[in-house]
Amino acid sequence: MDGRLYRAAALRPGDGDLCYVGPGGQQAGRVSPHSKDNAQVESVSILKHVPLFADLAAAELEVVAGASRRKTYPRGSIIFYEGDPGDYLLVILKGRVKVSLLGKDRQETIVRILEPPEFLGEIALFDEAPRSATVIALERTEVLEIAREPFMRLVRKQPLIALKVMTQLAKALRRASEQIRTLSMFDVYGRVLRCLLTMALDKGETARARMVIRPRPSIAELAHMVGCERETVSRAMKTLRATGYVTDVERGLAVEERAIRQYLQPTLQNLAAQSDDAIRHAS
Repeated sequence: MDGRLYRAAALRPGDGDLCYVGPGGQQAGRVSPHSKDNAQVESVSILKHVPLFADLAAAELEVVAGASRRKTYPRGSIIFYEGDPGDYLLVILKGRVKVSLLGKDRQETIVRILEPPEFLGEIALFDEAPRSATVIALERTEVLEIAREPFMRLVRKQPLIALKVMTQLAKALRRASEQIRTLSMFDVYGRVLRCLLTMALDKGETARARMVIRPRPSIAELAHMVGCERETVSRAMKTLRATGYVTDVERGLAVEERAIRQYLQPTLQNLAAQSDDAIRHAS
């Protein structure tokens, strides 16, 4: 790899094929020698373990598999750009991606980091608007690309899928509200800690005595997520380690109880109070 961002989505392999895409979009070779039929059977097997499709019958899984294709992107490649047509949904099978907003002079804000079995691209599927962010592979990443029209037909037949997508959209909206709160109301230490806590929650950690994040996020990633310079974030992390808010663990970071009490629990209490208010008004 030459160190530059490059686009991998230009390749148009046959349905069901798993292809490796190199710089400039050229096909670097097929990863799977299976026939189209065998590839579809394999895709059905994969879809069974994706939470979004877990409630589908075998025949419905075959419909999704028939409208999908598996693709592999090298580290650093662009999966799609902000402003691209939103004509497919992506399910992450392996690897990690970052969802970013790119500004002038390569300025970048990382909105979120996603890994299996999360999905993305659902907003553009529903409002038919262009992509709202750029998605970049952080490591070698395999995805399942599902075309818009077959997916929307399935949504109309299976309301459970629509409900799961709506749940994902609600979480994204709540996350965006918390991100605005973090950037506008906290200093660099609070921004970094709340960013780490959000990453831990995304990975399924609960607000207990210690929350662990694996793999350990880089200083560059944290800087892009909290809107600060790398040097500022690096100094903040040294202070947070020295004061016991953050501890290094094997291949990761642990956010300690004092940080959770100070920076996470008040937010959870506010959200619970808002939910209680909504229930009272509804009744």
